[in-house]
Amino acid sequence: MIILGLLQALSGILISILSLLPDLPQLPESILNGLNNFLDLIFNNSGLLGLFIPIPTIKVVVPLIIVIVNFDKIYKFVMWILKKIPVFGVKG
Repeated sequence: MIILGLLQALSGILISILSLLPDLPQLPESILNGLNNFLDLIFNNSGLLGLFIPIPTIKVVVPLIIVIVNFDKIYKFVMWILKKIPVFGVKG
């Protein structure tokens, strides 16, 4: 319940801050077409990758690799958050 409340408060703060920013202008049609073609190229050929590694395995492994590679940054961030909450009594 506490974590849910903190996440909802953080979400509300983030939404209110982002609502103050002006709207971004539209991208030119040529850039959108190029981006769509690139994404279509990746996702239409993902079946070829599925011949070597099953797609459900890739969906699980890629986030794990990202977390493992960035573990030191994630750990420092979590410890920074815990140091800011006096109830936990984390000293640094």
